[in-house]
Amino acid sequence: MPVPSRPSGFRLGSGDAPVQIEVFIDLECPFSNKAWPTVLAIANHYENESVAMTAHPIVLCDHRQSWDLTKAVVAIAADDPQRAWQFISHLYKHQADYSQDAFDHKTRHDLRQLIEDLATKFDPSLKDSDLAQQISDEQGSVASRAKASVRYAIGRGVWSTPTIFINGSPVPELESSSTRSDWQAIIDPML
Repeated sequence: MPVPSRPSGFRLGSGDAPVQIEVFIDLECPFSNKAWPTVLAIANHYENESVAMTAHPIVLCDHRQSWDLTKAVVAIAADDPQRAWQFISHLYKHQADYSQDAFDHKTRHDLRQLIEDLATKFDPSLKDSDLAQQISDEQGSVASRAKASVRYAIGRGVWSTPTIFINGSPVPELESSSTRSDWQAIIDPML
């Protein structure tokens, strides 16, 4: 496996910030979806402070739609972490459209069509993009970057989502039901 050309995930804030938060999410995971609004609120709350947040979209084994969705985030975001966070938010708003129940009798082609439709709703200029090709290419740079996030998560011992690390340490008390106050009680004393 080649060394990735850039770090895993999509970081908001400085890599030199004294508080580094990593959030491992699965785009098909209902618990990740439940946690996402709080994650966004925390990212916005500490936007101009000494906190950086990195979202790592990963793929859990029982979420078959998540792989193509993760590649779509990588393709659409390119090198723009803010765009990645915005598209992740957009996908979570439409999670019911690609849930396991919704795709019980649908094909991967159906999923890729849905992803193209969701991408066009997110940004109409993507209508004529090569997104479908990028998602389909399992050997290309988009798949390689998505695989890097998955491998990074495995190396960190992440096996469920959402999983939160602060300054390299897992924080199991922060989970899908955690409130903004729960997060701040841990982060504020570090500042």
